[in-house]
Amino acid sequence: MRLASMLLKAGLLVPVFYYGVLIVGGLMWPGYNHITQYASELGSAAAPKPEIFNYGIIATGVSALIGALGMFLAMRRLGSGLIMPALTAVAIGLWGASMIMGGLHPMPDPLHNGYQMGLAILAAPLLMFLALADRGDMSGLKSFLILTLLAMAALFAVMMNIGELNLVKQSNVGLWQRAYSLASIPWIGIAALCLDQRLVAKIKKSR
Repeated sequence: MRLASMLLKAGLLVPVFYYGVLIVGGLMWPGYNHITQYASELGSAAAPKPEIFNYGIIATGVSALIGALGMFLAMRRLGSGLIMPALTAVAIGLWGASMIMGGLHPMPDPLHNGYQMGLAILAAPLLMFLALADRGDMSGLKSFLILTLLAMAALFAVMMNIGELNLVKQSNVGLWQRAYSLASIPWIGIAALCLDQRLVAKIKKSR
């Protein structure tokens, strides 16, 4: 259980790394606009310090991969089955791998589109919810996962213009992207924290 707890600490760093480099990278680029520009532009050749963003999202991806393994082990230790925890870890791991690829191949490299692999994150909250379905002591996390799923789905639909609402424009594309990231990234750290707390409680109870 201690190994799982250690690995979960990496999951806590996912939003820290991502938003840290987003903020620092933006500050290093005078005139950069978070409302009208994509986050990935901070890693492009046009950015004054692209290495900040690129190294940062690689670190984000590595943390997600390690944290995903920790989540798998934690859910197993907490009595979940095998399939749902494994699928949850794979979904988060694919997102982490996409972040690493994005950092290794900055815009406008065609391989930067490896971010598409990260769409697996859309299923992760539901998969974790199903993995924890029998845990009555984790109702708070499970409710949070459902809210996260709904927010992610709604914002993804807006970003992809499903329904042809045409809400995303050049004047606000960065803002919509940030909104989607807030739905799809911080929950990883929160889920890791909740699982870690439950593991620690189980360790103390078993003593």
